[in-house]
Amino acid sequence: MTTKKKSTKASSKTADGSVEISTAKDLKESLLTIRDRMTEGVAAPINALSAMNHILNIPEVSSLLNKENKEVARDIWLRIKQSGVQLKNPPLLFSADEEVAAG
Repeated sequence: MTTKKKSTKASSKTADGSVEISTAKDLKESLLTIRDRMTEGVAAPINALSAMNHILNIPEVSSLLNKENKEVARDIWLRIKQSGVQLKNPPLLFSADEEVAAG
């Protein structure tokens, strides 16, 4: 007899292995994972960029980006840019006047 193991996490993995992000808490966990992997040197900047691209293309991302999540996302974005990847700052994370200062 097999029993189904209940997940204690609210987020679930999709068919492609990525984490489904449906709450601000899910988003925070995903962003912190990306940032931590970059800090530890186990995630290449291009992989972090790919993850950020996925996150920024979530239809309801603007409602999930509270102040704390936005700050972590901005930190990740700036780390990617500091690694030498030439990017424009996304308006969702940076205002127009910050583009000049950060770019």
